[in-house]
Amino acid sequence: MNKYYLGVDLGTKTVGLATSRGLIATAYCVHFFTENDFLAAAHYLAELIIKEYFSDIVIGYPKNMNNTIGLRALMVDDFVTLLKSLLDSTTISIHLVDERLTTHQAHQIMLEANLSRQKRKKKKDSLAAQLILETYLQQK
Repeated sequence: MNKYYLGVDLGTKTVGLATSRGLIATAYCVHFFTENDFLAAAHYLAELIIKEYFSDIVIGYPKNMNNTIGLRALMVDDFVTLLKSLLDSTTISIHLVDERLTTHQAHQIMLEANLSRQKRKKKKDSLAAQLILETYLQQK
């Protein structure tokens, strides 16, 4: 079976998503949810993962700049636990990838592409997910 990857950039109100079937990641979409309603976000992701037959989930892990685990990383840990409970499957692998500076990189890329502020705001989360997924694919 071929690998089908879903890259995830988790925020407190959005989930940026990207996909890949090989070495190149593509921005997919941004899903909005009520602030801190991670259960709703996890349900959305679980349904998408099952519907689209993703084999690997790559989630950005926001370590602090000094490489320590802070509140944002703990939020991701809790989300992963929640997502695993909804998937109830051992056939899907979940990987955490250090995402330090991906949002900054996404902003820089969009500035260089001369995108308007409104377009940057819409696309930053899915582009960050794309960068997270590309990081994972390059490390593999």
